[in-house]
Order: sequence, then C-alpha cells, then structure tokens
Amino acid sequence: MSTTPEDHPGPENTTSAPEGGGKPTFEPAGTEAPPRDEAPVEPETDPNGEDTDPGEDAEEALPTEPRPGGVLSAETFTIAGLILLGVTVMSGQLIEILTSMILVDGQPIEGGQIRQIRIQLMTGGSMALIAVILGGLALSLTDAGSRHWARWGSAATILVGLMFVVVAAVAVYMIPEAAPQMMPPPMPN
Repeated sequence: MSTTPEDHPGPENTTSAPEGGGKPTFEPAGTEAPPRDEAPVEPETDPNGEDTDPGEDAEEALPTEPRPGGVLSAETFTIAGLILLGVTVMSGQLIEILTSMILVDGQPIEGGQIRQIRIQLMTGGSMALIAVILGGLALSLTDAGSRHWARWGSAATILVGLMFVVVAAVAVYMIPEAAPQMMPPPMPN
C-alpha cells in the first residue's frame, strides 16, 4: 500500500476551510436560520397593510422568562397562603371536631367544652379564611410574567381553604346545646 499521490485517482482537496468553518452553529429549537447568502424572508401583508404572520404577534405577547418576584408579588402571597393552609391542615382540628359533632349527634355536652370547641373552630376557620384571602390576592396579582406554580398554588389554596371554611361552619352549626349542670347532693351535717 502506497501513499503517493499517483495511487489516488480522485481530486485532492487543496482549498482551506472558510473562516469559521468547522465550528458548529447553534440555533434555538424550532427555528431555522436563513441561508447565509439569502436575505431574511419578510412576513406577508394583506391588502390593508396589516401583518398576516400570527407567529410574530404571539412571540411579542409572551415574555421570554418570568419577571423577578418582590415582597408584594403573587409568589409571596401564594407561599404565605400555603403556609397558613398547611397549619390548618396539619392541626387536624377542624375535621376531628366535625367528626366528633357527627358522633355526638345532638346529645348535650358540658358548657365548658362547648366554649373550647367554638374557640378551636373559630381559630381553624379564620386561619383557613385568611389563607383563602391570601390565595385570592395572589391570584389577582398574577400576570403573564408570573411563575406558573404561583397560579397553581394560589388556586389550590383557595379551593382547599374554602373547603375548610365550610367544614368549620358546619361544625359550628352542629354544636349541641349545653347539658344542664347537675347540683351535687347536699352534704349531711
């Protein structure tokens, strides 16, 4: 086997690579770069002179990345609402008290217990209501630049929080009346 030029019948590549040749070019997915020698294609216009390319308008309307959140942003209120809702859910008081009221089924209970039950229901219900308010505020602050999890989190906070507000209201409605206090028998002298 010989490496002399006489042994290779094909033409030899004696030209050098163009400037920048051999370097890969990276383009965003879904877009094609116009050929280097051709001018970019202009979008078509209708007879009224308006642009008929819907892709260009859609690209201008959507931001490329979310705007930075601030102290009073949708993301902040979403997190605050989720934390308050988490406290309500993890305490388990509302569901437990509602279950107890269903099991008691209207039988009278001691007056001191009724006060404690009402305080627990009012506390849990108000925490859930504040979470709903924060979720609604976060949802009203969302716009095209908000992060997607802020929308989903605030919507979930509103739905679950409203469920707990309803549970608290039903449990308050189901609290039975206080049992009459029994007087101890008189002590013999």
